[in-house]
Amino acid sequence: MCTAQRRPSRMRTLPVVDATDRPDPVQMRIFAAMTAAQKLALVERIRTEALALKEAWLRQQHAGEDEDAIRRRLRAWQLHGHARLD
Repeated sequence: MCTAQRRPSRMRTLPVVDATDRPDPVQMRIFAAMTAAQKLALVERIRTEALALKEAWLRQQHAGEDEDAIRRRLRAWQLHGHARLD
């Protein structure tokens, strides 16, 4: 029998999502009433805000790097899913 202690994992687990989960009907009615241009504007705003949050996080994680390096990390994350500058 092994008596070695386990170290706590640093991995974050995602909550289990119920497969029967449905979108909120009120929200779906709002989306259905939107024009294509409104939907596109909404997607663009969400994308811009998400990139701003990621850029802020990168600045925090790589505080000593200059503006160009942060922008290259952001671009690498967009293109490759990681912010490494290999």
